[in-house]
Amino acid sequence: MGVMTQDSESAAHMAIMERLRADHEWLAGQGIQLSQYGPDPGSGKVRVYLEHYSDDARQVLVHRYGQDIVVDTQSRQWRFT
Repeated sequence: MGVMTQDSESAAHMAIMERLRADHEWLAGQGIQLSQYGPDPGSGKVRVYLEHYSDDARQVLVHRYGQDIVVDTQSRQWRFT
């Protein structure tokens, strides 16, 4: 098992975020609406916020993207003014 360097960790994060972006329509079809996601320095994973958190949505995301994501239990809705 290798050691993750900052560059390889960053590349892994970018790959997951690209997949999240590409899967936007598929996720919406599953009833999952992402409100924000990005690298989480505290956990070393990609943190995902949902507009409406549910444990079912969390399970779908972890199953699809693996253990390198953290789905936050706090829902977030962004308003732009």
